[in-house]
Amino acid sequence: MPYHERVVPPPLIFVLICALAASFGLILVPLSPALATVVALTLGVLAGLVQYLTSPVIEVEDGWFRAGGAQIEGHFLGKVEVLDREGMRRTMGTDADTRAYTAYRDHTQRGVKVELVDPRDPAPYWLVSSRHPEDLAGALHAIS
Repeated sequence: MPYHERVVPPPLIFVLICALAASFGLILVPLSPALATVVALTLGVLAGLVQYLTSPVIEVEDGWFRAGGAQIEGHFLGKVEVLDREGMRRTMGTDADTRAYTAYRDHTQRGVKVELVDPRDPAPYWLVSSRHPEDLAGALHAIS
């Protein structure tokens, strides 16, 4: 069961990016309204594009689990635990293990904790933010 998710920021972040770009454009209005418009639009589009393209991608496909820049084969996955907001907060805070791999985004308040059974990997688990942790957990169970 393939799974694909790009963990993009919420729409409010993109609205704030556009507002910031517009404020830069306003600075240029006395010089040239046309230039101000071009600068505001260009900055808004570029900043939004960078925000989107740098958002981590989570994939489960062909027996592999990929999160951000890391990947691991499915047979090295152990227990998969779906975490709610409180579980993520606790796992990132008081229960954190500094050796763990994290693909965490604070705007996504749920996720999964995936224990690893690879004796060569120093990370005891992966902590991955997801908007659909139940679906991700189902896909991970299918390859482990």
